[in-house]
Amino acid sequence: MQLKKKLQAFTLSEMLVVLLLTVVVVGLAFAILNLVQQQMNTAKNNFEKNTELNQLRQALWTDFRTYPKISYIGNSQQLLLESEASNTSYTFFDSYILRNTDTLFIAIEEKKFYLEGKQVPSGLVNAMSLKTEKEMGSRNVFVYRENAANFYMNN
Repeated sequence: MQLKKKLQAFTLSEMLVVLLLTVVVVGLAFAILNLVQQQMNTAKNNFEKNTELNQLRQALWTDFRTYPKISYIGNSQQLLLESEASNTSYTFFDSYILRNTDTLFIAIEEKKFYLEGKQVPSGLVNAMSLKTEKEMGSRNVFVYRENAANFYMNN
């Protein structure tokens, strides 16, 4: 009498259990991957917003120290910086700021302009304060310059 050798194999129920566990693990991996992607997108958006705000701050600081005459025209929402050699202008819109031909996507909630520490609605200025909207974190930007002696002699 010959004995038949039994082949080692998995049963159908064992295969279904393995398949079910694999599906659960892959589903959890995709869920975690989705959460990581959301966090990365949030970090990227925050970085872009901070970069735009830092670019605006740096441009304003540079321009305030470069140009001898700075004036704000309230009815056209425009800040004009003038020298004998060149001019720069900032135009404030609801959701962005236009600096000459550069667009900075920053929504400004509040703008204040000052001359010698007193708030002015328009005219010559030597300081300004900007407050961003809540979506940008309600951050403040304050820029000023010290006036030279010829400013007081000419005005």
